[in-house]
Amino acid sequence: MKFRVERQELTEALADVSRVATARTSAMPALAGVELAVSGETLTLSCTDKEISIQSTLSVGGQKDGVAVPSARVLTDLVRGLPDGKVQIALEAESLVVEAARNRSSVMCYSAADFPKIIQASAAEGTVSASLFGEALRQVVRAASADLSRLALTGVLISNQAEGLTFVATDSYRLAVRQIAGTSLAGESTVIIPARALGELLRLIKDHETITYRLAADRATFSVGNTTLSTSLLAVQFPNYKQLIQPSYPNKLGVNREALLDAVRRSKVFARDTIPVRLTQSTGSLKLSVHTNDTGETIEELDADYKGPEIMIGFNPDYLLQGIEACVGETITIESSDPIKPAVLRGSTNDGYLYLVMPQRLTS
Repeated sequence: MKFRVERQELTEALADVSRVATARTSAMPALAGVELAVSGETLTLSCTDKEISIQSTLSVGGQKDGVAVPSARVLTDLVRGLPDGKVQIALEAESLVVEAARNRSSVMCYSAADFPKIIQASAAEGTVSASLFGEALRQVVRAASADLSRLALTGVLISNQAEGLTFVATDSYRLAVRQIAGTSLAGESTVIIPARALGELLRLIKDHETITYRLAADRATFSVGNTTLSTSLLAVQFPNYKQLIQPSYPNKLGVNREALLDAVRRSKVFARDTIPVRLTQSTGSLKLSVHTNDTGETIEELDADYKGPEIMIGFNPDYLLQGIEACVGETITIESSDPIKPAVLRGSTNDGYLYLVMPQRLTS
């Protein structure tokens, strides 16, 4: 195998695929590698952890076809640090030789025969707006759990419903739901995709206009530009999230989004560990406060439009902050019923998004 390629193009392609390469394990060392396959003038880069795989193609000056599997981390770091210009790469014996300007480096390779075959979904192909799909992922993926012992909560439910295409994620402490009216996906009508895979897809979208997808019963494949991500689906029962959302809430507060964001960020300085930020809602104002015995206290008042009796609710500041960040619009609406039941955040753009967050029980 031998080819020449622009360093910047190779750096970007390696950055796209190498994130799913695993740390080297004794059971399957090749999973720590990136497969480089040259065929004619095309280089295909592949990485996988057996659950998620990412492939990207580049046009190169191909001089000899072949396959090599060097360490993804080592090759990525090496190429990133080379000077701009052409890079020549060749497989010599069991090493990948990388030459650029006056640098010559040799990277040991894994056995190409040990690198797993990349499997893509076998289903009808469709396309969807990258901006709409990406915005929905940005709003929802944050609410998924990273706890693998609660597998159903590590995924994002994507389904065709009467209201439109619906995205849902929850970690049991907060719930994010986004609906895109008038849009549906071909293939399986309901899938649960690992949130980690969708997080990687978000990074690949960049400034692309469309996403091509295939949804099968056990696998999903997404293509953005010259890069393709495939992931196995979660064969689990997703929680009945609809029962958590009340049809209406007696208390409703409207406040400037940017002002609330800044105030919560300042409150986070004091809200350590299990200390919540307290939101006191009353006519014309929203007061944020945090009291600690060892750090100190902070109190900040914002102008707000509030309907309902005065109420104080405590929230985990990180969960609250992520919900505010995900809402879109000049103002944020916080709907609640009482201090021990979930509250719902919505943005003023009415984009079909809601973020439900559980309160923390307050002590005097």
